[in-house]
This record gives sequence, structure tokens and C-alpha cells, in this order.
Amino acid sequence: METTARVLTVRDGRARIACDDRAACGACGRGGRCALKWFSGGAGATLEVPARTSDQFLLRPGQAVTIAVGDGEVLRAAATVYLPPLTGLLLGAAAGSALGVAGELGTLLMATVGGLAGWGVARTWSRNRPPSVSVKPIDGEAA
Repeated sequence: METTARVLTVRDGRARIACDDRAACGACGRGGRCALKWFSGGAGATLEVPARTSDQFLLRPGQAVTIAVGDGEVLRAAATVYLPPLTGLLLGAAAGSALGVAGELGTLLMATVGGLAGWGVARTWSRNRPPSVSVKPIDGEAA
């Protein structure tokens, strides 16, 4: 998956880039249902990358770049985001049912707690290990 972005800032060897409104997945253009925005705490669809690309170009503020994410990275990121809450939800429901805590209401409560715990795990994992991306300056924009 590829999309274009613009470098916002460069500081301490790191560059913060923002995806254009027409991102590759189309979420930004459809009203902001972007997982990158959601997991970044509402800070917007920004990403922090090394200021020097693999081709040894130094990124600068305002520069247009292409961001590429491999299919395997997209799959890993999706699994990181979706599987822990689902697992927590199912394990919570199973535990509530097995323990017989307050009948169906207890099972529902345990499922909710498990889902929320899984969501917290997913959020932590996705922040600590974001997908690997390749950033390249758009032709004519290299410094």
C-alpha cells in the first residue's frame, strides 16, 4: 500500500509526516475513521520516522514523500489491533460463564471487561511497535 504525505517537522533525527487527505486506504477522505488517528490519541494521521531515508536523503519540512507499507506489515498491524480485543472479549465471556457470576449479566460484564483489557493491550502494542514503513522523497523533491 502506498500513499503520499508531507513532512511536518524534523527534529533530533526524526521526521513527523502527515498523510494527505486521500490516503491509500481511503479512510481519511470518508470522515476520519482512520485507525492511525484513533491509536495516536486523536493527534491526527501523523507518523514519526527517521529523518534520513534508506536512500540517505535527509527529509525537510514541507517536503512531499511517498510512504509504502508492505502487505505483511498491514496484516500484522491488523492482527495486533483486532485480535487482542476479540480474544479478551471471548475469554471474558467464557470466564464469566464458567464462574457463573450473576448469570447472563455477569457473563456480559466479564466479556466487556475482557474486551476493554484487550483493547488496552492492542493500543499499547500498536504504539510500541508500529508498522514498518518505507519513506521516499517524490521525484524533484530530494534535497
